[in-house]
Amino acid sequence: MSSTGIDKVLLLCKNPGANLILEEFIRKSLKHPHQITWSDLHTEGRRLVKKGDFGLLIVSSRIDDKEAFSVCKLATSHPTACLLYIADETNLSKKEEKEAQAAILDIGAAILIKPLKQSAFAAAINSADMAHIRLCALKKRMDDDKVVNRAKLILIQTLGFSEEEAHKHIERQAMNSGRTRADVAFEIVKTYE
Repeated sequence: MSSTGIDKVLLLCKNPGANLILEEFIRKSLKHPHQITWSDLHTEGRRLVKKGDFGLLIVSSRIDDKEAFSVCKLATSHPTACLLYIADETNLSKKEEKEAQAAILDIGAAILIKPLKQSAFAAAINSADMAHIRLCALKKRMDDDKVVNRAKLILIQTLGFSEEEAHKHIERQAMNSGRTRADVAFEIVKTYE
């Protein structure tokens, strides 16, 4: 998880030759250092998605590929991961293609249809990068709020503070020590648990 943008990209596709083109597009589109991991859509790819060590998952497959859709859906369990689905051209009817696209969009993935244009790919990557930064900031704030609330509960249960007193105590400690509320709260949790 990075507050400076996507630093790790997981690229899953069936055609290894496509990886080189996509990797070049990714390197041209991301502004900062990053790691690109390639894998298949099967066992190893699924394991890497479960592990969740990526900021952006790019899946390249047919729009109606059930396995690719399943892997994308699995990736949604990682709150800061962004998803980009690169769909091969198909011979599906317009209705079937729209239904497949709607299912992918419903899980929060952006879709690009091949053949890719560098400008469209760069725009999708930049959008994912900005979304990743916002998601990481939101997750950090939520994690900080959880530890602050846990520390308040400890102060209430252990030292008999009221909720307002516990809140003020954490605020005062943070201000006096030049630390964040989350740092003070973490210290309280560590001390009493």
